[in-house]
Amino acid sequence: MRTVCAFVVSFLLASRVLALDLQVKDVRAAASIVQTTLEVRDVVPERFRKMLDTGNVLHLRLQAELWESRPVWDRLVYPAITRVFRLARAASGGDVSISDAAGSTSYAAGPNPLPLQLDLGNRDRITASQKYYVHAIVTLGTLAEREVDAAGDAVFGKESETNGLGSLGRLVFRTVLQVSDYLQSVTAETRSRKMAGSDLLK
Repeated sequence: MRTVCAFVVSFLLASRVLALDLQVKDVRAAASIVQTTLEVRDVVPERFRKMLDTGNVLHLRLQAELWESRPVWDRLVYPAITRVFRLARAASGGDVSISDAAGSTSYAAGPNPLPLQLDLGNRDRITASQKYYVHAIVTLGTLAEREVDAAGDAVFGKESETNGLGSLGRLVFRTVLQVSDYLQSVTAETRSRKMAGSDLLK
């Protein structure tokens, strides 16, 4: 029985190591902006790595929020900040390119961990006497914009060839996909420790 329990614990720990993982490494008010540094571990889990190797584009969506901790209802300090990164294998089949609106970086292998910094908002909303924490979610998915279009074409016909009913169907279809975000995905969620506002403002 003890051997079985040890095996189960080892399996669970190994599964956790192999899964997408997110950690809040730092929160601070640099100059006039509150920033958080997040660390994504195992950015491309094994089953997604195979998709990447066969030419699929992956999207990594990172969302972070700063909350004020209160006795009854916590208060959202800023609207959620979201960044979306595009992951693709280079045409040569070697490097992995990770890009967003700010630019692109190539890696010989998927970075592990991947550090990311987000600006959350102006520091003037932070009160020294209150406590705060960061709530963050990261999602890795395989659905690309062109895949939405291809799936829509298969179901409703090409946009140039469809009638009003087909166009309506296409609109509903796209909306449903946007709500569900990804056809295949893995998500990790985390929350930082509670921090005094006075520490953030140092």
